[in-house]
Amino acid sequence: MLNNQRMVWGMKDKLKTTLVKVSKRLLHYLSFFSEPKVIAIIVVFLSLSIALTLRLTPSKWGVYLNEFDPYYEYYLATKVIEHSKNSIIDGIIWWFSWWFDSHPRDTLFWAPRGRDLRRSSQPGAAIVSAIIYYFLKVILGLDVDLYTVHAYLPPIAASLASIFAYLLNKEIHSREAGILSAFFIAISWGYIYRTTFGAKHEALAIPALFATFYFFIRAYKKDSLLNAILAGLSLGIIVFSWGAYLYPWNFIALVTFLWILTHPGDTKLAKIYLITNIIGQIFIAVTPRFGPKAAFYSVMATLPMTTNLLATLVLLGKLKPTLQMKSNRTALSILGIGLVIIFLVLWQLGIIASVSFRILAVIIPLWREVGVTTVAEHAIPTWVALFQDYKNLMFFSMFAFFILLPRKDFKMRFMALFWVTSLYAASSMARLTLLYAPAVVSIASIGIVELFTSLFTLYKSRESRYRGKIVSSEAIVLTIIILIILITPYVFQNPSIRHSHQPPLILTSSIPMSDINDYKYVDWISALEWIKTNIPPNTVIATWWDYGYWISVNTLRNTTCDNGTIDSKQIRKIARAFMLDEETALEIFKELGVEYVVVYEPFQPLRPMGGFVEVYFSSAYVGGDLAKSTQMARWIGLDPDKYRTIAYVSFQQGGRIPVIVPADTPEARNATLYRLLFSKTLRRRYFIHEPPPMPAQGGKWPGYDGPVLVIPEPEHFELVYASEPNEWVLIFKVIYTNSTKG
Repeated sequence: MLNNQRMVWGMKDKLKTTLVKVSKRLLHYLSFFSEPKVIAIIVVFLSLSIALTLRLTPSKWGVYLNEFDPYYEYYLATKVIEHSKNSIIDGIIWWFSWWFDSHPRDTLFWAPRGRDLRRSSQPGAAIVSAIIYYFLKVILGLDVDLYTVHAYLPPIAASLASIFAYLLNKEIHSREAGILSAFFIAISWGYIYRTTFGAKHEALAIPALFATFYFFIRAYKKDSLLNAILAGLSLGIIVFSWGAYLYPWNFIALVTFLWILTHPGDTKLAKIYLITNIIGQIFIAVTPRFGPKAAFYSVMATLPMTTNLLATLVLLGKLKPTLQMKSNRTALSILGIGLVIIFLVLWQLGIIASVSFRILAVIIPLWREVGVTTVAEHAIPTWVALFQDYKNLMFFSMFAFFILLPRKDFKMRFMALFWVTSLYAASSMARLTLLYAPAVVSIASIGIVELFTSLFTLYKSRESRYRGKIVSSEAIVLTIIILIILITPYVFQNPSIRHSHQPPLILTSSIPMSDINDYKYVDWISALEWIKTNIPPNTVIATWWDYGYWISVNTLRNTTCDNGTIDSKQIRKIARAFMLDEETALEIFKELGVEYVVVYEPFQPLRPMGGFVEVYFSSAYVGGDLAKSTQMARWIGLDPDKYRTIAYVSFQQGGRIPVIVPADTPEARNATLYRLLFSKTLRRRYFIHEPPPMPAQGGKWPGYDGPVLVIPEPEHFELVYASEPNEWVLIFKVIYTNSTKG
């Protein structure tokens, strides 16, 4: 009995000791995980995981590249690997040896003249994909292919933005601001939709932009040459990856220039800027697409070079501190006027490289030539579109801008100017709404932290007062609740969550949709497979530039123009061939060596007023070549209204939709493109704008309100393939006449 009691007591003691140990260990872990640094690491890791998950979701449809440009970048990566005979270093050397070789042209693009790949492209995405593939395949011996590596690169690289967003905003403001910005950038639709699975080079550029700003600010705060070098190297990654490198390059120059004007004794900033900028300029100078001219004496180099000069004067002690501020300002004004005069003279003499129309469209949004206006992503976005991307974060960012700008602190001025300049760029061109994402999430995070910090401080004070008036605790709590509610739409109603599983455009034949059923829209895939199987190599195919990359890269057949839009003269030739008569088209196609023509239109069927015959129409909401013919006409100075118009179709059960139809004009009837698009196929026998085969009221299909006309069948083009399953992509063989055969 006594032994049993001792055993029970012993077990109780052991249990008590164990519980004490477990409790202490648990408290230790809880204490560890409650550390601000640990919480920050956990949240940033979760943010990175969310960012990666959202971007990888489209992979459930299979491994496909998305949109158009990634196909070309993948092709460039194959060229880097092709020249990596002994090691990947050989492929990288090949790219930059452009400066010393004969500059061969690849006729797969812009046939028959071809395209100088290295001179007209940036190497960033291609080289990174090639390096990763080479490491996995050759060094580690893994069974991977370059296409798959290139598809996975964007989501993985883009997710790193959460880490650098945290670092930047922690350095600028606080750990809390860093945590918020890491999470906000992870779910930002303005950032995700261009950096998803199989996307393109922005996935490298945006994390590098965060890194550039982080290292630059840190270098200034710590007076660190190493961080200045890292900032320059990060800027170099942007230069290699993204044509919009001009923004961070000139932005850093602008911020430094303005700060030195009011702080001419700041030798630390002058030194940091010179190191960062010179490294960035070296990257620009060695890149074949840009070269020394773009880096040192182009129009876009004017501000960085001016700031170089100003920073050098500061380091040489030629700009005195505050005691001589007035004389400094006079000298700087004279310097500024002199530089402007020199700049204008050199520009007129052609010594300074001219500004491209795309850049001018950003700087002066109303100044747009036709080559810019015909590209959808170059359009001026609406404020509604910006709000849909960023929702209430825009209001928090506006609040933060107005409280940060007056603060006499370099890093706060830096962020305020980052927000306002990126907003200007984003509101000038739709594709640059991506550039606004890092700014809006960063400065909105700072604004939110500032608001909540002030409210919590006010709540904790014994006598909560604001401007001498007592504020009740209930009012403060209610304000906090309202602010939380204002933040939630960005988190829970974000398009990135609702549309993250959107399939690649090539699976939906370029029609944006959030889902696909039984792969019913794979017309482009079937057309590309037919081209690859049935059209001989080295054949030249004419098409509108939108589809050039798809055809060239997936079939290895030559195309006349593509998404690079680098030869406006050749684009105009194709536009003339499509919009004018067949004889003109034959002359142009013969000049370019064209043997096949590819056109695309996602025709939609309907049964007018419950009839039994399917009639086809072109939706005003889904764009094909008929809608794009408006831009084709503008490219060559023609009136689009003479080619197409908007009609309407009413339904028996109610409702009315707009449709695009040819105009009832000789120009529309004779246009080669329209004759190709409205060719009859085995399934598609009737179009909404044609008179019905049986007599009907007014000679129109029931419910149709628009012009009635018949587009003649093409005389010199033979339809050889209509894509499956919808016949949206039509492939024609050119039948040259005796006069055009030459």
